[in-house]
Amino acid sequence: MSGGKKFYSKVQRWADEFKLAIYGAILATKKKRFLITFLISFIVFGTLLNMLAGGSASFNLFIHVDFVGKLEILRDAFLGTFGVNRIFVDWIFIFIVTILQSVLISLVVFVFKYRKDSANIQNVGIVTGLIILGSGCPTCGTTILAPIIISIMGSSGMAVAGTISWILTAASIIIALLALKKVGFETYAILMEEKYKEKKGKK
Repeated sequence: MSGGKKFYSKVQRWADEFKLAIYGAILATKKKRFLITFLISFIVFGTLLNMLAGGSASFNLFIHVDFVGKLEILRDAFLGTFGVNRIFVDWIFIFIVTILQSVLISLVVFVFKYRKDSANIQNVGIVTGLIILGSGCPTCGTTILAPIIISIMGSSGMAVAGTISWILTAASIIIALLALKKVGFETYAILMEEKYKEKKGKK
């Protein structure tokens, strides 16, 4: 087999496994464990990213306001996950990474019940770190990076921080998709194994 055919075969195999991974994730939505974890992850992670997108001022305000004020800030951050009072470009990135991260966490929790693979948990942790650093929002995601870079480079560092934010966000999505392929494929294998055992048990 020539080099070109080998490469095409590997790409085809990767694509087939990714399709099965997506199918596994879809099948997992029928499981109560997955749905509960997804809902909690979506609420917590989406709210956190929206607060980060608002800058450090959001957290400073959250610390100093009363209980009712805290609830209002959390409410606004949560609603921001659905695009309320958000610019579309900023919102769509936060929404995508929130969905990806929530699916990943839910799949890891599901798989962990059957196979305690710490590598998957580590991959999800890497994705989380990159997303938070980029704040899931390229146009407003310089929240964490800008103060550090500006202190080193001066005002010109703002553009650099914005570029790095874009890179981190893109990297987080790529790693999330790669992790989704791995853990999603494991989920598919587990569910097919369960289905086979159920049929065998009935017979």
